[in-house]
Amino acid sequence: MKNFVVNTVLVSCFLWLLISCNSSSDRKLIVEEGNYNSGYEVYENKERDTTKLFSFTSKITNGVHSLEGIGFEMMIRFLEKSYSEKEFVLNDVKDTVSLDILYESDVDNSTKREILDRVLEHYNLKLEMSSKLKDYQELYIVDEAKLKQFECVSKTRNGESTKKNGKISIKCMGLDQLALKLKEKNDPVIFKGNKQRYFTLKILNDSLVRDKVLLEKYGLALKPVKQKVGVYTISKK
Repeated sequence: MKNFVVNTVLVSCFLWLLISCNSSSDRKLIVEEGNYNSGYEVYENKERDTTKLFSFTSKITNGVHSLEGIGFEMMIRFLEKSYSEKEFVLNDVKDTVSLDILYESDVDNSTKREILDRVLEHYNLKLEMSSKLKDYQELYIVDEAKLKQFECVSKTRNGESTKKNGKISIKCMGLDQLALKLKEKNDPVIFKGNKQRYFTLKILNDSLVRDKVLLEKYGLALKPVKQKVGVYTISKK
């Protein structure tokens, strides 16, 4: 039992060192928690380009989850789990800050919410939540045989998406990630199916709602649904 405890502490300390080693000296540390079972750090970089508010990097390396170049809205999308679908209202708040968030990938939702609250407190901001029903289009599979032809061989979520001439291509991404990409373009699409399958789909229009022929090619379809949406309002204190 003693060896188990020692090993657990050593592994946890190692993870914390990994987080610290990922920290770059040219970034400003604004939030940190060194507790061995819930370690995290948040750094502030220069302001982001306002035309690239959804551009950031997400990865897991040796048990450390890093979100790099992320802003307030995307931070809340990742860390706040009350509602899967989110809508944002910014009251006299500019979402231009660039943050790097590093934390152990298995931290629970309460710790993620703690990170969020501490970051907002640092910027003297408050977050209020409400909800509403909203019209969405649900993306679902109607022809498994067709879709399976485009399934990615890789079993890990290392996908990427590109946009060219108003169209989106995805490589080794889940359909839930595709739905998120479309929502970023103001197309209210959700996916409730298996999120552990990854596909390479070429080429997808910005709006699947307007491209039923392409959907049929991939064995996909859309149906109108009412979805409960969390309304996240960020204001100055």
